Amino acid sequence: MPLKRGLERVSCDFCHRRKVKCDRLLRARQGMTACSQCALRDIQCHVDDSDDVRIRRRRQTAARGGIVNGQRGTGDLQPALSHPSPGVRGDSASRVASESQERDTGNDNAALSNISFDMFADSPFALSFDNMLFLDQIFMGNCGPVEDNNQRSQDSANPTSTSEMTQTDSQEQDGKDLVFSSEELGTYCWMGVSVDSAFCTAALRSYFDYAAPYLPILLADAFWEDYHANRCSELLLYAVACRGMPFIEAPDKWNLQQLLAATFRERYLSARSNTCDNETIRLDDLEALALMIDFEYDDSRSPPLLSNLGRLFLTHDALVLMTMNYRILDHDSANSTLPTKLARASERRVLLYWHMYGLDAFHCLDKKQMSRIPNNDIGTSENLSLHETKDYFDALLALAVIARQLTQTLCSPFSKREGVILNDIHNLYEQLDYWRDSCCPRHLRRYTDSAGRPNSIEINEPNPSRTGKYTHLYRGVLWALELHCRLMIEDCVSEFGIQDKTSLEAEVLARRVEYESLRALNEMVNVCQWMKQHETHHEDLARHSLIDLAPNILRNICAGMCYWSCQRGIDLCDSGPPRLLQSRHANDREEVLKRKVLNYVEIAQVLRDAAATATSHRDTAHVLERIDKQRELLDSRLNLL
Repeated sequence: MPLKRGLERVSCDFCHRRKVKCDRLLRARQGMTACSQCALRDIQCHVDDSDDVRIRRRRQTAARGGIVNGQRGTGDLQPALSHPSPGVRGDSASRVASESQERDTGNDNAALSNISFDMFADSPFALSFDNMLFLDQIFMGNCGPVEDNNQRSQDSANPTSTSEMTQTDSQEQDGKDLVFSSEELGTYCWMGVSVDSAFCTAALRSYFDYAAPYLPILLADAFWEDYHANRCSELLLYAVACRGMPFIEAPDKWNLQQLLAATFRERYLSARSNTCDNETIRLDDLEALALMIDFEYDDSRSPPLLSNLGRLFLTHDALVLMTMNYRILDHDSANSTLPTKLARASERRVLLYWHMYGLDAFHCLDKKQMSRIPNNDIGTSENLSLHETKDYFDALLALAVIARQLTQTLCSPFSKREGVILNDIHNLYEQLDYWRDSCCPRHLRRYTDSAGRPNSIEINEPNPSRTGKYTHLYRGVLWALELHCRLMIEDCVSEFGIQDKTSLEAEVLARRVEYESLRALNEMVNVCQWMKQHETHHEDLARHSLIDLAPNILRNICAGMCYWSCQRGIDLCDSGPPRLLQSRHANDREEVLKRKVLNYVEIAQVLRDAAATATSHRDTAHVLERIDKQRELLDSRLNLL
């Protein structure tokens, strides 16, 4: 039985019928033509998916030159995650036709039914058509069009906003050099929260310039279209301004940020409690919730009830459940007679799915808990992580697939109870190695010299649009996440143990886990030193470190590895160096041990200094405070030697 929605199977016919795990692709990389199950039975190992109409159609389309619905089938969603291209107006006509077709069918849930598959063409971001199908299956399952005759009649009576979208010029798209009237600024009630509208407008622009590039949630040009047309959600405005506030020059900006965050929390909870339909949510409200997940609120001035409700409903699990179970509206439902379509809603939905899948994969890995996203991607997810990706979006999604497999393998109830299976750990390392060496795009891949330091030689990329000012940021994020996955393997194995601990294979694997962890720590130090040499420069002459632009990933990974380095040094003080590193002279052993511990002290200092470069974020002080306590503990143990 083929997979649904045209997704190609990874397992062979025999394993697929028996519903057993197939290692056909893994053995193919080792030069073997059959999976282990077929080889054991001496039968032919093959995959026959010719009865799947969607797969046949896609293969025929590719043979004719890769045209999908009149568009190039490379599947890139359009530029303008940080800035729209100058030709954004020229693409509006295709978006108008696409959105008009969606209104005619009344399908509010089919994310891919009307997408123009060049949505990120000529952009540093790219998401392939197969990956969009994969995300659609994960979050939409098998649900078909949701018929809403009332909504369809309303849309046909209001062919509206799309014609207005085509009339906006490029300055109105990206928000630069815009001059808003006092009526337009007053529409969003900035003064209602005692915040200067000029500061908030600057914060909106700063979000797309500084906070959004490493992990975008919404399209910049679509946001500015909605903003100028006064159809943008109030919650989304507060969330975007809150996240952009740390990057503006304003007195007391930290209190302004907390004020915007508190207003968002209060109005979000109030809106959800007063809604008549608890099974629907606006797309831009969901984007706002995704922006404010993991924000550290100052509860000293908030009522206890509001703080407790926020800890219940403004969480990662709440965001996942709402994305999976709620009907996401692409229009403003406040006006029941003339609902207004949000700009580029279909593309924004796919981008939100991409963000949610990656965020959930690494969140669950850090928490060592199983995901709430259904596990209906078996066989397909492995296929996505075994092909060379085109650019940043595909590479990050492929790494998120591996992180999800890490969690499912190492943190399952069986592994927590019985220990991790030896072969599973080897397979996970092989997947990470393959992603690093073959799957990651060439211009984002980590090339090192003989000492393991990232090579400073730039990769010649034929497409100049991919070598923008954020390329180093994308490299740093991908490299750090891959090294973080390797260290999480060690963390899980140390906590849950290995099956058959008495065997020689288990001892060999334990040494490999230790080796991989130490190598990841050494490479992260080299990456930190590399990131010091690359700062981002903007049109306003502002300079920011790469870690300052991606604090939730780069800063937190540096802090976590700093903590691990300190713990490694403390353990070394207790147990001494490995036998192979011990001095043959008894008088020198204490001195050798001190030098080894001092090495970990220096590594921790490098990682701590790297985390400290996230100066635009107030919570950096709390992160440094936690790792400084661990560093003080290491120093005290060193003084006792």
